[in-house]
Amino acid sequence: MSWHAALLSPPLCVVLAFACAPSQHEREVQQEAAVRDEPLDADAEPDAPPVSEVSEPETPEPAAPEPAPEVDSKIVTGFFVDANAQAGLIQFTQEMAQEGSLWVGQLEGNGGRDVLIYIPPGADDKKPFRLIYHFHGTYSEHIEKEREGLEKKKWVGWNRLEQTLAAAAELQQKRDDNVALIYPFSAGKRIEPSHKGWHNAAYDRMWMDPAQPPDFRDSFDKLHGEVVTVLGDTLGVHPSKIRTPVLAEGHSAGGIALRNIAVVGTDLVGEYLYLDASFMGWADVAYEALKQRGSKALLTMVVTEKGIADPFVGRDPWCTLLEEHAAAWPDHQQWCEGRKAEDKPKGSKVECGELATDAELWVEYQQWCVDMKSDMLNVANVAVIRTKVFHGDQPRHFVGGLELPEDRKGPAREAAETSADSQ
Repeated sequence: MSWHAALLSPPLCVVLAFACAPSQHEREVQQEAAVRDEPLDADAEPDAPPVSEVSEPETPEPAAPEPAPEVDSKIVTGFFVDANAQAGLIQFTQEMAQEGSLWVGQLEGNGGRDVLIYIPPGADDKKPFRLIYHFHGTYSEHIEKEREGLEKKKWVGWNRLEQTLAAAAELQQKRDDNVALIYPFSAGKRIEPSHKGWHNAAYDRMWMDPAQPPDFRDSFDKLHGEVVTVLGDTLGVHPSKIRTPVLAEGHSAGGIALRNIAVVGTDLVGEYLYLDASFMGWADVAYEALKQRGSKALLTMVVTEKGIADPFVGRDPWCTLLEEHAAAWPDHQQWCEGRKAEDKPKGSKVECGELATDAELWVEYQQWCVDMKSDMLNVANVAVIRTKVFHGDQPRHFVGGLELPEDRKGPAREAAETSADSQ
């Protein structure tokens, strides 16, 4: 018998002695019966109902499932490039330093188009992975090396990919966690399937929008699932090391993919990073979609001062124009009624149709534009970071938030400045 059992078990003689005498419980029961036989006083407080000596055992709360234990990765270095990838992309991978881990192939989540997955050199088997999805800008779906006489729209894709991979490699050296960069390629130029007639789409408006399979079947959630499989099956990353939510970023026209991801809806993205890509109807629509879903994802807009995404000055100062046209419309509305949309009121450089349309749009966009004037400081989960970094140089500086403050809405919001030439 163990010492514990000996302490709990009384000697046999004691047990027999107690068996012959009325127990304390029996005496209490006899006394209770005698009391109950006495008549109750009319003014006496009634006894509380007797508590059952035997109660049903409480059903225990189901225990929360324990997270699966983390397992170290066995990262496989080397390049795995599908022979069916576009020729320029294959050449690019052959000419880059053969360091780290790289995979190129077609994934259904990207509409069956090419996707590049890159783990920079220096990754640690024991550390978790942070995933960065980078959506490129106009013309960058085509990869061709720059050479004399080749127009920019042919070589810009090579340049932007080069910048993005270099930024990812620097991130790997500076951050505590491992980096995995995912670089999908767009379809080039696509318009909504419901659109009829002429259009001037210079980018892929259907990127990450599964509007009409099989022609329009892009799906961010599906893409992420396929990426996790490639990371695990080919590149040796253990699933327990892959962290969510992920960062989704879009440079220039790549911002349309971020808008579509937000509108379609996903729980996988923790931050939407617009790199000079917050054009009218893109970041603002994404914000409304996130707000309606109750998402806590952060929406960050990096804006080159007086650049193409600045809503107040520059190439397309759309907030400024909407406000001006809305203010002018009451003065011209009566004159414009009954006239053609292309007619211009006296003293105005703007047609009647544009004035009327912008006056209506201002009602919708006024609050957004007002908040943009204060860089969204009073808007939850939205950050604006202004920079002097040229539009074409932003991938090298800001991929994965490389040169951005960790606190996107903190006092150090101004991004690093550079005198680099515009590409």
